Amino acid sequence: MIATSLERVPASAAAMLHASNLLTYASLLAGLGAMIAASWYQARSIAGMGMALIVLLDTFDGRFARRFVRTSAEREFGVQLDSLADAVNSGVVPVAVMLGLLPAMSRPAAAVWIAAAFIYLLGVVTRLGFYNLTHEEGKNFVGLPAPVAALTVATMLLWPVASLPAAILMSAAGLAMISPVRIPRPSGAGLFLFVLWPVVVFICHAR
Repeated sequence: MIATSLERVPASAAAMLHASNLLTYASLLAGLGAMIAASWYQARSIAGMGMALIVLLDTFDGRFARRFVRTSAEREFGVQLDSLADAVNSGVVPVAVMLGLLPAMSRPAAAVWIAAAFIYLLGVVTRLGFYNLTHEEGKNFVGLPAPVAALTVATMLLWPVASLPAAILMSAAGLAMISPVRIPRPSGAGLFLFVLWPVVVFICHAR
């Protein structure tokens, strides 16, 4: 819906920069760092740490944002910004990191990898588009959340990467994101256990 109230129409995109989105901005910086670490330095552990940090920041960015007093436009913008950041952090970053770390491949292997990367990216943007339509209000996620798919890739980076296992993992993650499977939304002890996953991955990469 196009905003018609003057209160809801920002003067420019810069006017939507808001402290409530600091964790989302930080996650983009972590994603950029992960891509640089992988593509420039082949630093697998640093890239894995960056991707684990992204998931931690994404887990709490909504709770952080709700602590601020925001206009309706700022709240709506926060939802869109979170989804756009997820498209980068959970979609582009894992693919770019893998491309930076994978060894040289034959043409057939490269073709398989490109197909797998496309399936993964297609899964991410489709999953996030579906989320934007529904906001998934309720007790369940429908399909694998995109940050969980990215965290799976970060976990895989605990070991040296190879093209075929990476292609299989990313294809499976892409299909899981658009599947109709319902996953309980974590809360309480479940949320603690989920947060423990990226924390452990981060620590293991840091060792």
